[in-house]
Order: sequence, then C-alpha cells, then structure tokens
Amino acid sequence: MPEKNEVGKDIESYCGKCKVSREHTIMTMDGETVVKVRCTLCGSMHKFINPLDPPKARKPRAKKDTGEAATADTAWAAALGKAKGKERDYSMTSKYRAGDIVNHNTFGKGIVMKIYVDKCDILFKDRERLMTSNKSIE
Repeated sequence: MPEKNEVGKDIESYCGKCKVSREHTIMTMDGETVVKVRCTLCGSMHKFINPLDPPKARKPRAKKDTGEAATADTAWAAALGKAKGKERDYSMTSKYRAGDIVNHNTFGKGIVMKIYVDKCDILFKDRERLMTSNKSIE
C-alpha cells in the first residue's frame, strides 16, 4: 500500500531550477493532491511535477510574417532614394533635418523622417525608431 502524502513529507518531483528530478518537501495540498513543493537542494518553491509523467510538448514558436519585413524594406529603399540631406554618423548631440541620412553603429543606415523637440524618428532598414537628438532643426 502506497504511503499517504501529507504536508511536510518528502516526495520526488522535477525541479525546474535544478533541471532534474529530486527530493522535495510537500508544502501545500488540495485534498489528496500535492499542489506545491519545495526543493530540498536549492530551496525553490513551485508546482508539483510528477517525474513519472511524460513531458509536455512545447508549442512551436510562431514565425514572423515576412510580408511586414518586405514592406519595411521597400519603404526604407524608397525613403533612401528621396533623401536629400547630408550623410553623417549618428550622435545624440548632433542636430538633424528631415531627409538627413544617418549611419548608426548598431542599426546601420537610416533616414531622418520626423523631427520633435529633442528627438527624431529615423527609418532604418528593419523599422522606424525614435532616437534622441539635440534640438533638431525643422
């Protein structure tokens, strides 16, 4: 006859922090069902995961819609063709005008689209980003 589970007794459970099945202490129960346990090694408290149960199948990651990326790439190429401003490296202290071409060390080449008080929207090949600038010129 199997031993009855009670709060405070030890039970085998899978520990997500340790990534292995090991001894845990039963912390809470709902009737005869073990709900929460605490790992005796790392001390983490989590739901009871029976090591004999088969692992749950993981959901595959949703793929990004390539149509959106193609549209952004087309918009970037069109804006680059219309850009009339001078090309220079991006700096947070520089002043920009709409149409300036900016070379950013992380995002690559971009075009200044909109000007705000201390910021500007710059369209890069992947997407438009709000960037800091020094009192942009209209």
